[in-house]
Amino acid sequence: MNPNINELCKDPLFQLNLAIWLAQSQPSQHFYVYPLFYKSGLNIYSIGPLLALPPYIRLTASEKIEFQDGVRPDLILEKKEEKKYCILECKASSFGPDSSTANQTRTLLIISGPVIYEVLGLGAREVNKGILCYLIGSNQIEMMENTLETIEKEIKERTNIESGNFGCFGIKPFETTISLEYSAKVKNHLNFIEDSPVEILQFEDDTDPRPLYFIPYDPNLNQSKEEQEFCRRILFDRILSYIISNIGSANIPTSTTFTTEELLNSATFGVYEIWEDSDTTRHIRRVVRDFLQNIRSSINEPLREFINYESSKGWIFKIKDKETYEELLKQLQKFKTENLDMSKKVDPTLELFDNMEN
Repeated sequence: MNPNINELCKDPLFQLNLAIWLAQSQPSQHFYVYPLFYKSGLNIYSIGPLLALPPYIRLTASEKIEFQDGVRPDLILEKKEEKKYCILECKASSFGPDSSTANQTRTLLIISGPVIYEVLGLGAREVNKGILCYLIGSNQIEMMENTLETIEKEIKERTNIESGNFGCFGIKPFETTISLEYSAKVKNHLNFIEDSPVEILQFEDDTDPRPLYFIPYDPNLNQSKEEQEFCRRILFDRILSYIISNIGSANIPTSTTFTTEELLNSATFGVYEIWEDSDTTRHIRRVVRDFLQNIRSSINEPLREFINYESSKGWIFKIKDKETYEELLKQLQKFKTENLDMSKKVDPTLELFDNMEN
């Protein structure tokens, strides 16, 4: 799949994974994504956490402005030594102060103010060092910052609540590069080591510029149907490869168990265990169990008795001899995720077993 680069830069899942890469330690040379965040001292604090306004803030704001009691920003970045926090939200494009999305923005602006220390459970208020940043597609910064300025003014005039700082990151594509743009206000607040714009990604013409995704699939992000199905296939391919690799290296006879958590941590390079969006991770666990059931159903019936799911343990592969081992590996390797119906609804009864695996 060779995506349109302009459309890709507006894809929230691409944006989220790009932000995670920007915060990763990488070699000083030969990196694929220039780690601007990491080099500037920013690290990942949390992915998809549920943040709630303190009760006294809700009481003050009630009936004066529209807001949400709780929100889940895509990412929180931290400059630990400076006690600075950046709430990052990925969006395809800007929106107006009267849109339904603005309710989320009002909440995030307040949370990124002095109350951020209470919201994150860090202790008493300190000098306001929070900032709300939107990561958006090219040529959207000015419109988005206008919206943020309007909402900030509304909060101050109607409630007298102190909001946080704010700004935008714009992802701008060129023929063989992608650059990150940001205002001087964002640069100064986060003490970035370079002025905007910064070239963060290079790729060859007519190639897919997507870096390896830490999060290959997130059903809550606003993607096209085609892109979401592609991302789900990436998740499945990684899980299948992990299973084949582990069974292939096992000593026969063997009983190999895979928990859903183990499979998802392998597919996300450990990001799953710090992913705090419980609704999303619950859905993904159901998707993975449905995928394993598809694998089991595709295998010749005599071999199915060697693959079973136990709610208290996970998926158990029992292999008694070399003949079973070779045939099972052969059929697992023949399984193709592109033959699956990626638009199929997942059985909701699988949710009953969400918390039963160890």
